[in-house]
Amino acid sequence: MVTQLRSQLAARSWLVVAGAAAGLCFLGLWVLAAPGAGASTTGQRVVGAVYTQTNSPSGNSVVVFNRFANGKLKKRQSVPTGGKGSTQSVGCGPGCPILDSQTAVVVSKSGKLVFAVNAGSDTVTSFRKTPSGLKRVSQVSSGGKMPESLALHGNLLYVLNVATENGTSTGNIYGLRISSSGKLSPVGSSRPLANLAPPDHSADPRAMDFKPNGKVIVVTELAAGFMGTGPPGRIDTFVVGSNGKAGPAVAHPTSDALPFGFAFDNRSHVVVSQIRSPAGNVDGSISTYKVTDSGGVTPIDTKPSSGILPCWVAVSSDGRYAYLVNTGAGHPAPVTRFRVGSTGTLTPLSPPAASRSGEFARTDAALSRGSTFLYVLAPKVGPGNASHIDEYRRTANGGLKFIGSTQPGANIGIGATGLAAR
Repeated sequence: MVTQLRSQLAARSWLVVAGAAAGLCFLGLWVLAAPGAGASTTGQRVVGAVYTQTNSPSGNSVVVFNRFANGKLKKRQSVPTGGKGSTQSVGCGPGCPILDSQTAVVVSKSGKLVFAVNAGSDTVTSFRKTPSGLKRVSQVSSGGKMPESLALHGNLLYVLNVATENGTSTGNIYGLRISSSGKLSPVGSSRPLANLAPPDHSADPRAMDFKPNGKVIVVTELAAGFMGTGPPGRIDTFVVGSNGKAGPAVAHPTSDALPFGFAFDNRSHVVVSQIRSPAGNVDGSISTYKVTDSGGVTPIDTKPSSGILPCWVAVSSDGRYAYLVNTGAGHPAPVTRFRVGSTGTLTPLSPPAASRSGEFARTDAALSRGSTFLYVLAPKVGPGNASHIDEYRRTANGGLKFIGSTQPGANIGIGATGLAAR
């Protein structure tokens, strides 16, 4: 790992930490101001929830926020997973407190079940919503080492592990079946990823999800990673049989280097962020691909991301807009937006959305049910603001209006990882 640390003393102090070798999407922290209080929740009714996890190595917990009608969030509870989080020696240096992945926490469409990875325990925990709050149901093996991402469809939950049980650096996906109460049991399906990652894990997989119809699982692999010692970055597909078992991985080339996060629209197009340069000196890109039920992947369009180190992606429920979190490297980290055409073409839209709190280190993004609000996680990975969640209201043309942030007292840990909303 190559880690650079530059600090300057000024009226507004800032700190940049860069770790180009291991590939964290945000390679720094820029502290300007405390998170804003935003709109009040007084008189507002609770209409949903937002979930993240602390990812603490001493004991992981899922943190639940009530979501109010005006889009504001208020912490409701913190529920131990029974497992442990993990550090991951990625872009913010050795022992970085977050997981460098997307969808470490997911929620069912009904909102009744929530699932989280325990990267330090090699397990997955399920929770059930009750009148008194979220209750833990079960904790089971992830079927590999260091689980960091989840894919949910119906009663199937697949886990993406950085490494397999024998300690090799080839990750795998592992299937779990979900009972009506949220209890997890093995499907009997474990598949290795297509590429052998370098031992330093600079090529680890970053995200996974089901195609909306549940017939294909998609995984992004950095592959060669930031050291360039492996094969090029790839999109892996696994065809899922009627019994819920995944077929073998098939690797597909990407339109640009270093694929990271992604999300599907409602026409089976997958929208993928690509870092392009780990040095953080050029904009990344965003691409669309067509994914067939047989696992085929066809490139459609690629556009600049309009930001440094793009990683996390969210797509509106109508499939018309994609939101991309550019995590930066000593540069501003805007959320840029794109119109997604019916054929998968991308049109950049302006202006980008920045946080009034001046956050630099922002990661996971999640849209509320109906996509009325967008939430972006800002973990604390250095001096400055406590971990919090930035809140945006979507406008009629897909724009984003910043409405505030969760309060510093709503503790979600320094390594807050994963974001899910309903």
